[in-house]
Amino acid sequence: MNFIKRGFLSIIRKKGKSLILLAVIFILGNLIAGAISIQQATGNVEKNIKEKLGAAATVELDYETLDSFSDEEWESVEIEDIDLNLIKQIGELSYLKYYDYSMATNLGSESIESYQGEEMDGDVVMMGPSMDFMLKGINYAPVIDFEEQKGKLIDGRVFTQEEIDNGTSVAIISKKLAEKNNLHVGDTFTLENQVYDYDDETGEEELIDSRDVVLEIIGLFEPQSVKKDQEEKTDDYMIDWMDIDYQNTVYVPNEIVASENKYYWEAYMKMDEEYAAMVEEEDESFEYYTPVFVLNNPEDIEAFEEEVNPLLPEYYTVISATDQYDSIAGPMESMSKLSKYILIVAVIATVLITGLVVLLFLRDRKRELGIYLSLGERRSHVVGQILSEIMVVALIGITLSVFSGSFLASQISDTMIKAGDKNTSYEEVIYYNELHTNLTTEDVLDSYEVNLNSSYILGFYGIGLLTILISTVIPLMYIVRLNPKKILM
Repeated sequence: MNFIKRGFLSIIRKKGKSLILLAVIFILGNLIAGAISIQQATGNVEKNIKEKLGAAATVELDYETLDSFSDEEWESVEIEDIDLNLIKQIGELSYLKYYDYSMATNLGSESIESYQGEEMDGDVVMMGPSMDFMLKGINYAPVIDFEEQKGKLIDGRVFTQEEIDNGTSVAIISKKLAEKNNLHVGDTFTLENQVYDYDDETGEEELIDSRDVVLEIIGLFEPQSVKKDQEEKTDDYMIDWMDIDYQNTVYVPNEIVASENKYYWEAYMKMDEEYAAMVEEEDESFEYYTPVFVLNNPEDIEAFEEEVNPLLPEYYTVISATDQYDSIAGPMESMSKLSKYILIVAVIATVLITGLVVLLFLRDRKRELGIYLSLGERRSHVVGQILSEIMVVALIGITLSVFSGSFLASQISDTMIKAGDKNTSYEEVIYYNELHTNLTTEDVLDSYEVNLNSSYILGFYGIGLLTILISTVIPLMYIVRLNPKKILM
């Protein structure tokens, strides 16, 4: 009789032992399936969220290090500015798709009104000088914010390189700001660069100088940040504030911002001789650029950081968009680590327990196996029979645990997510930079989902069957060493 057919008959005839082995494999299979399912789900969350965040990076002060300094250490700290030549040097690295560097300043206006949100318009009372409009300088003509989907150009055009190089008085503003002031592409509007002196005695500010900045609108944009349902975020004032801030952003060539900054500080130094002397003594520049580097691939960020950090002045570091994920993905990291440990323990337990169960069953069948060998059956066929019995039962147990393990993983991970979210601390100091988005821990948790997909099923079958196969190695050694003469005597 064929040894494989003999194996199937053995499974049917010894139903009790087959069911015990099936139960053991099913229970342990659930642990393995659940761990693999959670591993894949957390891995997919990280991949998807980081793709949404993009592959951008910037260079800024290492605030965590600076915050740890004592007052005595601060006395010896000298912070350099990021040199424009260094920015261009970094911009030539092979990792980059494109890069930009920008200056920014805030201006007011008496001729147009700033956007203050849908519900707040008309209710805002300004005290003192208004500086609601952020003039953001651009060196990369297509505008990186539009290329990276932070904003979308909906009318008009972006800058030309000639306009950037010459500092032409052109601007791109938000659609809502334009609608509020009845402005269109081709229109001009006026901002005001105002210089104030603060009186310590009276607590009042006095206008000492000002000049108009007239800009032609060449394009309109709309923010493209992912937003939640308004009913779910009625208390999220931070996101509202960030949206209002971006709606009042005015994109212009860097040269315009540099000119306005220079005008402001020169006017201020005429009023404050002490400050003017300090600037002259330290040979201080009024050009402070913030770089943004967009990499070809998010996976290049680590290599980019390793190459750039040694080039930076002291107290500076590379900050990437994906760092924000790392700071809010605590529940995901906890589940990923726990599922990894569960997987290791489950595999080891499966090898030991299944191996022990199979060994005990074989000891009970040593007379049967001895008869096969004494009748001239090859040892390889006897081993094949036992393997076929175990693998058939294992295949049934693993198939059943595919679905129950996925369900178990879903229930357990939901409980862990809720517990981890309650324990998450939000007391950290947050520094906003060019790469900041409104991504929250809730966004990460919402994107977590346990799915039965092909990679999960194939991975589970591979690990499960391989584990069962390994667990039968020691018991099979028992068969190889059997002496049929001693068994039958």
